[in-house]
Amino acid sequence: MTEAASQTLVHLSTNLVGGTLAAQSVVAKLLKIGNIVSSSSVYKRYLSSARVDINSNIEVVFRFKTECAADELLWHFRQYSAEKKEKLQLLVFDELLVLAPQITLPNPSLHTDLLVVRCAAEAWPDYEHPIIQKSLREIAAQSPPPLDSQFFLQGKTLVDF
Repeated sequence: MTEAASQTLVHLSTNLVGGTLAAQSVVAKLLKIGNIVSSSSVYKRYLSSARVDINSNIEVVFRFKTECAADELLWHFRQYSAEKKEKLQLLVFDELLVLAPQITLPNPSLHTDLLVVRCAAEAWPDYEHPIIQKSLREIAAQSPPPLDSQFFLQGKTLVDF
């Protein structure tokens, strides 16, 4: 990667059942278009109040460096998750501010979804939200803990395989 590479935050979500292998497959594809700088822990998010494993996702946020433009990166995301249950979401692309029907950057989940806030703060704690004007570390510290999730495994498990 050259100095012209863009810094991004990418949220990956997939079903718990078979999710580790599916997430590793997505990571392998991401590594073809950039580098993972850091990763949050992987969390299990329960999708119902019954807290049943079969009805849950695993979720992680990566700090990702790429030479792709934002629209090209989104195209890759659609390709990687087109027929699968994995969901890739662009949270941040450098300091880019976008409010369009197709995409909002920074993504509103970056400060509204308690699990995404926690994961993003692990992956890039010093990133300053351009609208809120606080670092992700500060936003996470001021947010209540997510009650619908729990630690699942180390993020490096998805990257070092």
